[in-house]
Formats: sequence, structure tokens, C-alpha cells
Amino acid sequence: MNNTTLAGVIGAVGLVIQIIIGFALTGSGNPSGSMIILPHMLIGIGGIALVAFLASSIFLNPASMVSRLVYALAFVLTLAQVALGFRELSSPDQMLLMTHEGIAFAILILLGLGGMFTARSRRKSVVATTTTAAPV
Repeated sequence: MNNTTLAGVIGAVGLVIQIIIGFALTGSGNPSGSMIILPHMLIGIGGIALVAFLASSIFLNPASMVSRLVYALAFVLTLAQVALGFRELSSPDQMLLMTHEGIAFAILILLGLGGMFTARSRRKSVVATTTTAAPV
């Protein structure tokens, strides 16, 4: 397992934890007064660095254009997610909350799709390498 795969798994697991914490905050009634807001914020800010690492590693290594676009969109949505979370803290609004939750699920789906596309392109390159390198 390489570093990119490990970072993708950590990102997906961290995002599932984020979603669970977020729903717990929503159910608490006053999210800004709850103590679990701090880990939620720290994991979210750390998610920016993790998704930036994933996006940069996809752009530095040979990968399909689709996987590059998926990870770039995931990075932009992660930035928007953190900004929206801080906006939600400053002035709570039900519409912002629903958008924040929806973007979280969109990022999770994009990370899964990006991992699938990257694995598929790696498998194709390994199969192409072994078929051209095999003696006839």
C-alpha cells in the first residue's frame, strides 16, 4: 500500500467520522456551545491538507484526466466546506446546515470515485507493462 492509497483511506475514514460528529452536533441543539465542535473543526481543517496531498500526488504522477478532475473538485469542495462551516458558526441557518451536510456526502462520494478511477488506471498500466515486458 503506497502513501496515496493510505492517505485516501485515512481521508475517507476521517470524513465518515466528521459526518457522524456533525450529525451529533446537529442533534445537540446548540452546536457552537458543544465541546465536540473543536475536534470537528480540527479534523475539517486537517482534511484540507489531506485532500491537497491527494490532489497534488494525482497531478504529479501519471493518472487519467478524470481522476485528476475528481480530486481537484474534491479539493475545492473541501475548501468550501470549511468556509461554510465557519459561516455556519457565525450565523446559524438551516439552509447553510443542509448545504454543509450535502457537501460532506459529495466529498465522500468524490473520494471514493477518485480512488476507484486511480486504482483502475494503475491496474491498466500494470497490465500493459507486464504484457509488453513478457517474452513471447
